[in-house]
Amino acid sequence: MRRSSKRTYLRFVVILAVACTLAGFALASFSSPVAAGPTSFTDIKGTEDFAQAVYALAEKGIVEGRQDGSFGPGDSLTRAQMAVFLARALQLPEASGQPFFDVRASDWFGGAVGALFQQGLIQGTSPITFSPNQPISLQQAVSLVMRSLGYFLGSNPGQTVDFELTKEQAPVWLAGFRDRERIAAAHRISVANAYRLGVLNGSGDGWLFPEGNLSRAQMALLLYRAFLQPIQARNTYPLESPAVSNYPSLAVDSKGSLVSFLEAKLSALHYPCGPLDGVYDYRTKDAVMAFEKVERLKRDGRVGADVWQRLLTALPPTPHLSAAGTRVEVDLTRQVLFMITDNKVWKVVHVSTGRLGTRTGHFSIGAKYEGWVPLVTLEGFFYYPSYIVSKTAIHGYPSVPPYPASHGCVRVPIWMTKELYYQLPRGTTVDVFYLE
Repeated sequence: MRRSSKRTYLRFVVILAVACTLAGFALASFSSPVAAGPTSFTDIKGTEDFAQAVYALAEKGIVEGRQDGSFGPGDSLTRAQMAVFLARALQLPEASGQPFFDVRASDWFGGAVGALFQQGLIQGTSPITFSPNQPISLQQAVSLVMRSLGYFLGSNPGQTVDFELTKEQAPVWLAGFRDRERIAAAHRISVANAYRLGVLNGSGDGWLFPEGNLSRAQMALLLYRAFLQPIQARNTYPLESPAVSNYPSLAVDSKGSLVSFLEAKLSALHYPCGPLDGVYDYRTKDAVMAFEKVERLKRDGRVGADVWQRLLTALPPTPHLSAAGTRVEVDLTRQVLFMITDNKVWKVVHVSTGRLGTRTGHFSIGAKYEGWVPLVTLEGFFYYPSYIVSKTAIHGYPSVPPYPASHGCVRVPIWMTKELYYQLPRGTTVDVFYLE
């Protein structure tokens, strides 16, 4: 072979080898699996009844977590968020055609609302408003999911599920829910059918809480059972439970699933209540007291009809003032302390301030002392004080009544004082005020 031919041949071999290598890289990139959702969320242990649903939906790209890696299972879901997750579950392409004045095509949820509306799956709160930021209740979400499931089954040939349920058939499928009388007439058939087809279960001991705000965990279970699991109708009716029109009152020493629901709800709203153990103890009472104060209800630490009604649709409280960073607000009118970061409340504490008044103003945490410390002007001790001004501190004390009773300080319950102490480093801003 001549030298020029040999050189040409070698050049060809090199080019071919490079081309094959690049082709291999390209093939590998095209054949690699699609990026899955997160393998874990910081606030999900994996043993919860909703964990499998959350991770399955995340893997499909239907749901996602927050920037800090959490999922927020107890957070309430808005109508806009529900629309986005549902459109993703149905794999509907975004669309802009809808009649709502409060939804723009450029909104992050606009394409999902348009897609669902064009398929007749979603309605507004009025003919011209969608109310995207309004929380969606469990029963509303169930009706929306069941309409979408009917569309989904109709779009998939070969489905043999008996999807229809009449008004006359619904009562026997609702008989296991003790609070079935609280299901609105417009949602009764959908709720009954959702239970019949295994899309919906109760929360335990026959409670459904149909009027309650839908949580992200509940949303995950609904979407997972409806669109990622085979639909299989139940073949036996539920056992009938006694129907009640109001939820039972709860107080210290109450136990059971209703208390578990109460604790989970309070915790999601950022009222610390100790371990979520289904036992109504002094910590649960303190959390209920804080909730009653914020909602301007009777301050007795008991859960009656008024508390239940407000609790089911409550949202986390919002700050009175606006400022960046971590800070504290002490509301002397409602007798509560808010821990706030970047204008989001993340802890609400039941407090008792000065019976003759507590100094108002803009302060910062100064001197701090660990353990039990002698009172300066009176006999006795207080626990882990964090001073905001001379002779005025945020501190633990054995007695924290629902009204102003201190000598000017901000009393907090002993059981949460130490944790709060370390959440109040020196320099933390504290605003003390009366609401008008």
